[in-house]
Amino acid sequence: MDSKLKILVTGSKGFLGGHTIRYMQDQGHTVTGIDQDIFKDGLPNEKFDVLFHFAAFVGGRKGIDNNLYQVARNIELDRITFEWAETHVKKLIYPSSCAAYPKSLQTQHGTPMREDMAGGETFDIYGMTKLMAEAMLRFSDITCHIMRPFTIYGPGQSMDYPLPAIIQRAKQGECSVWGSGTQVRDWVHITDALKVFEYLMHRKDPIVLNIGTGIPYTFKQVAEIIYKEVNGTVVPVQTQTTQPEGAGYRYADITLLKSLGLEPEISLAEGIRTMI
Repeated sequence: MDSKLKILVTGSKGFLGGHTIRYMQDQGHTVTGIDQDIFKDGLPNEKFDVLFHFAAFVGGRKGIDNNLYQVARNIELDRITFEWAETHVKKLIYPSSCAAYPKSLQTQHGTPMREDMAGGETFDIYGMTKLMAEAMLRFSDITCHIMRPFTIYGPGQSMDYPLPAIIQRAKQGECSVWGSGTQVRDWVHITDALKVFEYLMHRKDPIVLNIGTGIPYTFKQVAEIIYKEVNGTVVPVQTQTTQPEGAGYRYADITLLKSLGLEPEISLAEGIRTMI
């Protein structure tokens, strides 16, 4: 395994960026985090062994899909970062998304998403921006690994994420979800995700890799688990059908992840307990 590495993390104040910095520092690596306006301030004029590029303009799915200006800025942010990386980093680790898989898979229950299935029309604009970023990397001279995370969760997430919002409502005696509650996600705890990040940091050959558990849960099932963990009882889940629910179905085929010895270890109930 490599000796201690010099790492740059963009988007360092975000959920993934912050956890990555703390984890890699605990492993003894030298880590620099930036959360600045890359358009205005640029990127450091120094070399790094590894770049984790988490920086992006966010604001929830409403903020991304309904704001073409933000979409364009995210694409340009990736382009600027990738261009800089060609001369400043040995390896780039890019978080794409399960949203990069075809719309047909995201509306078709029962089909786990395998790494070679991406491409074509996505469910939303966000997914298309991730496909564009993957294409830019493939046509660049950067040594890179592409992660396709499913629904990563854990301590420190803001209320923009679904689990903290459901937990907060449960603490107020409410068991509810946005949309119909039948939409399916693959929930993977940040601790398991970080182990994959570390593996990719040391891997030489480029790879595209799902990060998930391979276990599908509906939002209703998740809300029931959360309410029971918080309150010790189970009550009917209320649905907020006037709120958006996003894609109907997203869960990972983790055959490749398992073959690398990276199968997740934390169950959903165990992971939720780290947040309440």
